[in-house]
Amino acid sequence: MTDVEDSEWRVGTATRTITPEEPMRMAGYGAREEPAEGTLSDLHARAVAIEDDRGTRFVAVGCEVLAISRPLHAEVTAACEEEYDLPPTHLLLNASHTHCGPVYRRRKTEVFSLDEEERAQAEEYRKFLIEHLIGVVGEALEDREPATLEYSHAKCGMAMNRRIPLEEGIGFQPYPDGPVDHDVPVLVAESVEGGESENDDGNGDGDVRAILFGYACHPTSLFRREWSGDWAGYAMDELEEEYPESTAVFVQGAGGDQKAYPQRELELTKHYGKSLATAVRGAIIAKRRTVNGPLRCVKEEVDLEFERPPSREELESRVADDDLDRYVRRHAEHLLGELDEQGELPRTHPYPIQAIGFGGDLTMVALTGEVLVGYSLALKERLPGPLWVAGYSNNYMTYIPTVDDLYAGGYEADRFVHLTELPAKFDHSVEDRVLSTATALARRVGPPGE
Repeated sequence: MTDVEDSEWRVGTATRTITPEEPMRMAGYGAREEPAEGTLSDLHARAVAIEDDRGTRFVAVGCEVLAISRPLHAEVTAACEEEYDLPPTHLLLNASHTHCGPVYRRRKTEVFSLDEEERAQAEEYRKFLIEHLIGVVGEALEDREPATLEYSHAKCGMAMNRRIPLEEGIGFQPYPDGPVDHDVPVLVAESVEGGESENDDGNGDGDVRAILFGYACHPTSLFRREWSGDWAGYAMDELEEEYPESTAVFVQGAGGDQKAYPQRELELTKHYGKSLATAVRGAIIAKRRTVNGPLRCVKEEVDLEFERPPSREELESRVADDDLDRYVRRHAEHLLGELDEQGELPRTHPYPIQAIGFGGDLTMVALTGEVLVGYSLALKERLPGPLWVAGYSNNYMTYIPTVDDLYAGGYEADRFVHLTELPAKFDHSVEDRVLSTATALARRVGPPGE
């Protein structure tokens, strides 16, 4: 059993409930225009704070919202740096991507067509969310106690690729032969105080205090007007029931083209959550790898380039064409406004990438946006393991397709751009820019000599 004096790590956790207190518009499905009418399960922001024996700290926050917007990320990281002396490079904000959470983002062009009252609600919730994200980071840091850290992983087979090749192009349907990443990475912190616990499954000396776990799949198995964390929320609840002294934090992976099928049944959603929680439990009782320090955290931004933006004439033609989809016309109206205001449309967009190294024993790479699974698979081929790849982290803009996805087309590669403020889809340099930067950062924090 590890003594308190010999412990290399101090770990703290915290949870804040972030369920809206009143009915308001929901994020994730543009066709769902009515406000929420109740709560199926509460939404939470959960945090794990980790400190090594040199005093270096890292905090991971899992938040049950659709996305982490760039302005929200900037406000939260700035406040945490000022209040807790926690550098932005040492804070990971990850969105579970539930589609049963609230709209809060400030947007010049609004996919969800909010009226004035709904916009005011969204702004109030945004302030509420920022307050709770800052608060949960501080509470996790305050909660730090001596602990051990161990890594393991398991497999969960519920995700299926949704980009099926059809004669007319890439369809939005289950594709059992498409690429997937069924890995379930698990980082476990156990208390070093108190002796053997009845809840540690016989694989440790103390209570399980924190469970950080990931999976790559859209939490979109529900289409309801009730607040819910979908299967990811049920998985966290299941784990915290099994390990009552723990906080379980879900980190969404590169699941931009992954879904759980079949869908839209509550019992299935609960089943998916239980399946993932069971995989995590399997990893916890398996032979785990001791994780040593030191902690190393880096973050950089790379500019992703767009294809040629549409001309003013093209945009005016789209606005005037009543046969076009309303989102295409609304997107064109926004871009015309940008042209009038700025004189030109942007040709690049900043893309933050973060890497966290736990000595030579575990490396995490956190990517921004709805990252398609090809990125996770490619990074795992390039880099030594254990490697943990997260998506939906620290910012949000759109789907991040690979070159093959761009050539193939489909919803994630080109159609979704009309639901964003971006001027065009990415050009074919996107994959190399993301992978090369992520690889370089992972090597800076990863195993020595790799």
